[in-house]
Amino acid sequence: MLKLLHAADLHLSSGPEKEYGLEVLREIISLANQKQADFVLFCGDLFDSFKDLKSGKLLDAVKEEAQRLHNNGRILYIPGNHESLGMGEQDKFSNFNFGRIELMADPSSEFGGRVLELPAADIVCVPHAQDYSGYRKWPLPPKRAGTARVLMMHGTSSAVYRGPDPEEGGAGVIPDSLFEWLGTDYAALGHVHSARESRIGGTLAVYCGSARVWRRREEGPRKAVYFEIKDGEIAGKEDLLLQSAGQYRAFTLPLDPDAGVPPAAMRGLLEKLSSPERDYVVVSLSGLVEDANALSATERALEDVLRAKSPRKLEILSGEVENYGGAASNELAKQFLARLDAVKPPAGSPETELWFAARRQGLAALTDRELE
Repeated sequence: MLKLLHAADLHLSSGPEKEYGLEVLREIISLANQKQADFVLFCGDLFDSFKDLKSGKLLDAVKEEAQRLHNNGRILYIPGNHESLGMGEQDKFSNFNFGRIELMADPSSEFGGRVLELPAADIVCVPHAQDYSGYRKWPLPPKRAGTARVLMMHGTSSAVYRGPDPEEGGAGVIPDSLFEWLGTDYAALGHVHSARESRIGGTLAVYCGSARVWRRREEGPRKAVYFEIKDGEIAGKEDLLLQSAGQYRAFTLPLDPDAGVPPAAMRGLLEKLSSPERDYVVVSLSGLVEDANALSATERALEDVLRAKSPRKLEILSGEVENYGGAASNELAKQFLARLDAVKPPAGSPETELWFAARRQGLAALTDRELE
């Protein structure tokens, strides 16, 4: 039996979130030890950029964390699209010493990767590329009878993830037919930050999602995926939640016309933020206020209160607050905003821009103001 742990998109950075990223990496290694995983598969964007990869202190810290893996375990790594950001023509991944992390890339190979042949399975490792259309020419050994084939790739598969999310661009598109052509049983995918999976013919194609909260709207628990191979079949698949990653937590806080926060709304927010130490917290203010200076004062006071809760990252957004002076007492304007909020499109929707335009035009009409 072969035991594997699939993780991706950790986006380790040498910047302010360095220690946070390393804590998540430490938990991934710890989970691999608990499961006695034979392999940890890092499917791209282990580093946030080539600059971060070149940071000697960060790479040394990553190598130190990798040393925590039990002696019989191995770590396989393919670069993603982010590792190539800022990469020069003379730069090579093979110039770096990754310690126990095995860089599964071979520049002499036509498809830029390697195949690891094991008694129970083949692991086909394909570093990120902008174009995967030539996969039928890759010099791969035939799939062996009675064994499984695991594929490590970094890119966008429309058969698994359909969006929309404009921030998921920038990576090569994986042809739907590639999985069957390669005889893949489990496709360990990276690049898409929300967890998704789909059965494509005989392939279980899995995006485990980003291992940490890297940006806004990455909602839900972060995870790695553990699975086993028994008698040439995928078995024992299990989601392992990463507690150290925290979660993205978004809230909307209504404001009164004087830019004050209703006490009940404030109590509700604080109750939901009982222990946000590892969370990325975004609070969006909304409403119709009469005084821009009062709004600024409210933002500062709110930040002081929420900082005391010690979230890992905090953002207070006021883009949805309308400042129309005395119009805040306009009952029609308030009813208009309430009804419009009830049909607000979800984040990232192509309808969002139209929704904001309708909001501005409606308020301008109701308050006899000219649009800027």
